[in-house]
Amino acid sequence: QLFWEKRLQGLSASDVSEEIIKCMELPKGLQGVGPGASTESLLSAVASALHTSSAPITGQNSAAVEKNPGIWLNTAQPLCRAFVVTDEDIR
Repeated sequence: QLFWEKRLQGLSASDVSEEIIKCMELPKGLQGVGPGASTESLLSAVASALHTSSAPITGQNSAAVEKNPGIWLNTAQPLCRAFVVTDEDIR
């Protein structure tokens, strides 16, 4: 299941009154890679990686992932370009 996030595309969370909850804004340095990369699928991937692993989240370190993510994929990391969290991002 390399691209499991695609199954969640088009789905949204809603509150008790069934109003759709707006997707949170991700830092500008966090950019998705792969087929059909979107903010929503990237958010799902990062949240899942943070929840299921104690390893640091660094993103895909290979530049070749842009050409063919199915081959050059580090499955331990979410489908996003390599990034560094800054103090500004935390604030």
